[in-house]
Amino acid sequence: MKIIRIIPLLDFGGVEQRVNLTFHCYGIDSTIDFEILVLGSGGRVAEELKEKGANITILDQAVKIPNVSLIKRITHFLKKSKPDVVHTSGAEANFHGLIAAGLAGVPVRIGEEIGFPNHHSYWKYIFRFTYLWAHQVIGISQSVVDQLVSLKEVHREKTTVVYNPVAIDNTGIKESTKPAANGFTFIITCRLVPVKNLEGLIKVIARINSGFEKGVYLKVVGEGTERGKLKRLTRDLNISNKIEFLGFRDDIAELLSGADAFILPSFSEGFSISLVEAMMAGLPCIATKVGGPSEIIEDGITGWLVDPHNLDDLEAKMKQLIEMPFEERKVLGNKAKEEALKRFSPEKYAADLKELYSSLLERRK
Repeated sequence: MKIIRIIPLLDFGGVEQRVNLTFHCYGIDSTIDFEILVLGSGGRVAEELKEKGANITILDQAVKIPNVSLIKRITHFLKKSKPDVVHTSGAEANFHGLIAAGLAGVPVRIGEEIGFPNHHSYWKYIFRFTYLWAHQVIGISQSVVDQLVSLKEVHREKTTVVYNPVAIDNTGIKESTKPAANGFTFIITCRLVPVKNLEGLIKVIARINSGFEKGVYLKVVGEGTERGKLKRLTRDLNISNKIEFLGFRDDIAELLSGADAFILPSFSEGFSISLVEAMMAGLPCIATKVGGPSEIIEDGITGWLVDPHNLDDLEAKMKQLIEMPFEERKVLGNKAKEEALKRFSPEKYAADLKELYSSLLERRK
């Protein structure tokens, strides 16, 4: 079975990591011929994969929708390559890749919505047209699929859920054997943008610190447009010494092992790789009940879900976790780790995709 994954870029990010993990699984599968077609530029991930023997073609074209010449180039490439399956990921890859795959007569064409779609009327029509060229549309969570269907971009019978794969280097994780003596530390890994609700989280940290003698701390990993505003807020609330902005980091496993709990109070989440990483690291987690996290966490069993619009709810859950005995927190974190490793491993992701590809090919015969 020859598979071509089409993506907009191959530098860094969620899609790039999914393709990277897929290659590592399919690279040892003799029944699969796996290729990667990059519409725009390559980068760090592209170079890493090439060194490991991945078959990558980089077109280095403008990916903005619509690019008719790009569709022609992809069509020519696919007619020459003759894949059994084309799997596109991301808006630009879906639009140009699915149309081209249809024009090239590829037997199985699969699109993938990689985030929570929030399309205005013009874009709804664009993607309604785009998905006409697909035999199947993957959503990275049931919430994403439900949104696609509610926008009438695709019929439900044409959709399926395949959760993102997540891998974390457990060698960087040092398991805690006793509670920290110098307070309680939450960690969040995300883009610093309004939808992540960091402003609300910082306000709750300020509230909680007014009643806890040892101190409650927050490590913020990531960058974004809100960084300056959020740092000013910490100064205004007089908690600059309680909140640390760490920027982009590669040592995520080590940072997670240095925290007591993970928190993600976003207003919207399509999935959340960072949440699954924290679970795989054995951290107890609090996350939004909006979107993907509500499918990842079993409330009260493998973590806690909160209403991101209710800061009182967020504060209550954070206090409950802070006051929970260390051994109980450890049990919660271990349950989270067990569940995450079972449901979101790269091996399960690759197997789920292979089963989908095979079933669609069989149906198309």
